[in-house]
Amino acid sequence: MDFEKVIAYAEEKDASDVHFSVDMPVFIRINKQMMPMGEEKLKVEDIEALADKLLHERQKQILKERRQVDFLAVMKSGLRLRGNAFYQQYGLSISFRVIPKKIRELSEIGFPQFLYDRVMKTQQGLILVVGPTGQGKTTTLASILQERMRNKTEHIITIEDPIEYVLPSGKGIVQQREVGRDVIDFTFGIESSLREDPDVLMVGEMRNLETISSALTMAETGHTVFSTLHTNDGPQTITRIIDVFPADKQDQIRSQLATTLKLIVSQRLVPTTDGEGLVLAYEVLTSNYAIQNYIRQNKIFQIPNVLQTDSSGYMVQFEQSLAGLVIEGTISKDIALEYSEDPEQLSAILTANGYKSE
Repeated sequence: MDFEKVIAYAEEKDASDVHFSVDMPVFIRINKQMMPMGEEKLKVEDIEALADKLLHERQKQILKERRQVDFLAVMKSGLRLRGNAFYQQYGLSISFRVIPKKIRELSEIGFPQFLYDRVMKTQQGLILVVGPTGQGKTTTLASILQERMRNKTEHIITIEDPIEYVLPSGKGIVQQREVGRDVIDFTFGIESSLREDPDVLMVGEMRNLETISSALTMAETGHTVFSTLHTNDGPQTITRIIDVFPADKQDQIRSQLATTLKLIVSQRLVPTTDGEGLVLAYEVLTSNYAIQNYIRQNKIFQIPNVLQTDSSGYMVQFEQSLAGLVIEGTISKDIALEYSEDPEQLSAILTANGYKSE
């Protein structure tokens, strides 16, 4: 097995992921569909040799002790791969996420103009990009930070596990720290950044109570903090953050979150009508007086009503985004209904806009 050739083929086909498993051919994921690369099945020794080649000694020790390890692989071509080696019932497997060489332009991803303006102008507070795994959250954050570097004289620090996109410095400085290599863990990295004079902090993922608490404190002390969570929408994200804390701390966290939260962007990648690609669908929850009050009063269940009735132009429901893609012909109504969290509302929006399926 020629690993470089496999990855070169995956890059050529615009695959998002590559999987190496015992007694199976190499599988790649293209437009969310898994497909084999030929029929040759991998042997245990093939995957063990690949792991031995790609992992350094510390990572090998982690794999031995924890039965899984995250790592970064860099090809001769310069292509970067986020890898995870793990044991399963038939032996060692390795999965890779392909990281595009070029960071996408924020203006080309598909977000509305007001979102671009908000993420560029925010000088203090918390901005979250959320969604399931593999929906482009890291790409969105990299695009935002790239744009801020081009246009603002800022000091940006990132804490990532591992570093995926390499961000170029522009008018200011960007410094990327990798967990395990440059910093012990996310929490320690956030706390130490207070002494490193950042304007912007990007935390790869808010994984636990300590990380969330530290990120909120950073946002409260005059910094712009970007991060991600594996949640489906804005209200669920707010609930998840609060529920991480013990009951006797939740009132304080609600107050802190109400003060610091600026934006929650929830995103999905949805198959296009022609089946040739994926397009972005999103929800944008922009904090305002009503949302701040509902967070403080523990009435998160009221927030969807704010999204639905808002007339400011700074909120977008997920179903509104899907409906727009259907109306412009980018995705089919059937696909939209499949991805919708509220199909009845989606149908109502389409009807109200005069959409008639063929």
